Amino acid sequence: MVRINGSGISTHNPFGPSWARGAGETKSVGEQIQDTLFGKPKPKVLDQDDADVAAQMARLHVYRKRLARLAGDNEDDYSLILSEGTIAMIDQHGAIYVGKSFLLDNATRPGVLVGVLAHEIGHRPKRWAAYRQERKLSQEEHDRLCRTEETRADYFSGVALAELGMDCEPLVAFLMKVATQPHPEYFSAELRASVIREAHGDGKRKADNRKKFFPEFARMTSAKGDLGTG
Repeated sequence: MVRINGSGISTHNPFGPSWARGAGETKSVGEQIQDTLFGKPKPKVLDQDDADVAAQMARLHVYRKRLARLAGDNEDDYSLILSEGTIAMIDQHGAIYVGKSFLLDNATRPGVLVGVLAHEIGHRPKRWAAYRQERKLSQEEHDRLCRTEETRADYFSGVALAELGMDCEPLVAFLMKVATQPHPEYFSAELRASVIREAHGDGKRKADNRKKFFPEFARMTSAKGDLGTG
């Protein structure tokens, strides 16, 4: 997903794909969105030849499974790939490329790593295949869909962090730090931070209510105490 400053909107998504101008020439609306949002060139894939990196990736794989289930998807809908030159990005097939430098730089900030991973999974790129209407998107429609999609992913990251019992502020601080350049396809960093915080509050209230009224159900189904699929 880069860079958003305090009063503007970014040319790149600091937690994922970089939006490109134009919606492409593919047939359906869904294909146009998939190509534009998730069809960017892939970063260079790296080997997990470092013990610290391997340990961090193993932890993220656990969260990948929990987040996939939270999103209503199957665990195998998403995969993790170590790469260089990126923070994180997801392709149209659900492969999530995680930057090695980003991984190591935030090794002691699990809320950042998990929050960014949640953002990627929150895009749920495969769902766009269901949009089969065949017409060319205008630039205004394309930009609006990009902003809507980014907000959807931000909201999911806030809810997911709450479900996992994690604070959202490390993720917000990270977003504010890496967002530097304005772009019309993005909401401001402040607005995105507000979305994440609001979503986190919503997620925490729902989780707290489950624990209050249905403690056994909450224990069996919460992401924090996730028991997996067997």
